[in-house]
Amino acid sequence: MAFVVSLFFINDITIYLLICIVISILLCVPLFQSIKRGWVPICFFLIFTFVSNVVLQQGKILLKVGSFMVTEEGLSIASFRTARVFFMIAGAKILTATTTTESLIEAFGKILKPLERLGIPVNEFSSTMSLAMKSLPRIKDQITRTYREKMESGNAEGFWNRTMVISQFLIPLFVKSIQTPERFFEDDPNRKE
Repeated sequence: MAFVVSLFFINDITIYLLICIVISILLCVPLFQSIKRGWVPICFFLIFTFVSNVVLQQGKILLKVGSFMVTEEGLSIASFRTARVFFMIAGAKILTATTTTESLIEAFGKILKPLERLGIPVNEFSSTMSLAMKSLPRIKDQITRTYREKMESGNAEGFWNRTMVISQFLIPLFVKSIQTPERFFEDDPNRKE
């Protein structure tokens, strides 16, 4: 939490470069191999964040193509905002790679405990978060299993056909997981009675 909050008060590019170097070193350590997964969609999100902040700022124009322009202020703001988002995502990935889900949920419960004085049901929130965190891997396995079955049984050549196959089962699966989440635990072979 302190790391995330401090990112909004740091405006020095050298500190951002040091944080980037530390994160790069952690990506090379074998202990943090799980951090490397999932960066392709994150990179698309970071590119979108950078581009949207570059083109929507006023200031000294560095480059102009049609109605789009890149300004010095826009480049500076986009760099800082994109770096902050990147550091928050990398920090979350490092945290989840080094800490168990149960420990994270327990820590969030302790952090939010003072909100119970305001009548906010923190225990119910923690229980719901715990159930959601335990359900996500099972939902992922169900999606993977259903996707493979659909690909083997149907004509799913090309990007658009695969997208159609995914859309035909993904939305009903999410609806089912919301309506009856306990069904994802019924067929779990690792479940303890």
